[in-house]
Amino acid sequence: MRQVFETGLALLKLHVLRKRVPLFLSWNITFRCNLRCLYCASCEAPREELDTPQVLAGLDALWGLGTRWITFGGGEPLMRRDMGEILRYSCGKGYQTYLSTNGWFLKSRLDEVRPYVKHINLSLDGSRAVHDRVRGEGAYDKAMEALKTCKSAGIPVSLQCVLNRFNLEETDQAVAVAKHYGVPIMFQPATKWLSTSTKENPIAPETDAYRKTIAHIIALKKQGAPVRNSYTGLRHLALWPDPQSLFCVAGRTMAILEADGSMIACHQCQVGDFLKGSALEGSIEEKFKKMRLPAGCAQCWCAPVVELCLFFSLRPEVMLNALRYG
Repeated sequence: MRQVFETGLALLKLHVLRKRVPLFLSWNITFRCNLRCLYCASCEAPREELDTPQVLAGLDALWGLGTRWITFGGGEPLMRRDMGEILRYSCGKGYQTYLSTNGWFLKSRLDEVRPYVKHINLSLDGSRAVHDRVRGEGAYDKAMEALKTCKSAGIPVSLQCVLNRFNLEETDQAVAVAKHYGVPIMFQPATKWLSTSTKENPIAPETDAYRKTIAHIIALKKQGAPVRNSYTGLRHLALWPDPQSLFCVAGRTMAILEADGSMIACHQCQVGDFLKGSALEGSIEEKFKKMRLPAGCAQCWCAPVVELCLFFSLRPEVMLNALRYG
């Protein structure tokens, strides 16, 4: 009930009062990672990380700004030895705390995670052969181990599939895993540039083949597959990579924090601000207030952000879909 109230209040502030509140925050808590996914350059990003006291102080500051949902990602967040302490503090503060992970270390650190995380998001790119081709040998088995661990521990879990040139024919396999374990799965394209970089992505999908895959995913959803994307969101993603405007909430109801404490509105169109160090100065409160907002952006392809933008633009189908999947 509290979540409904917080969301309704954010809608009021956004549409009526024109007030910016970072209700949803994605925190890339580290760029270290044990894997080397072919569409990601996070390990090449600056290695500076806030230490434990700085992270906990940041959580205090974000609460004061109005943040209530936090997703800790990376890199691989469980590479941090203090991640259990961070999750415990976040939960104790009152945040709806989410964890985005490749699953490699989850079983061994379950006791540090289970009491404090509301939801875990796992990466799955399709079959073992394709998943390991994209992420590295053994990644698929560790993801499946993490999925089984979440189900056994009673932790809500979902899957995220990044569509790339190697897995466009693998959506049925990914959906079959989601069905078998009774969890939702979300799809999004690998972008034209590497994640956390401005370099070209070598495994970005071919446009026509990608669009056929999105059409197939829409058909699967109509057949009852547990696809977490809304129909409206999938129709937006089907336009990738052509420019497509969207009601943008970046910097208005959401924000991104990087490992070194840089704050940007959107990781897709403003990663250059982080890489140049131009989003690092000041306190968290000051960073949010002076944050540069995207202007004229037409390249939003991150599925969770797309869904959030569509939700806050009051699309009925999207809002009902969100109620179903959370």
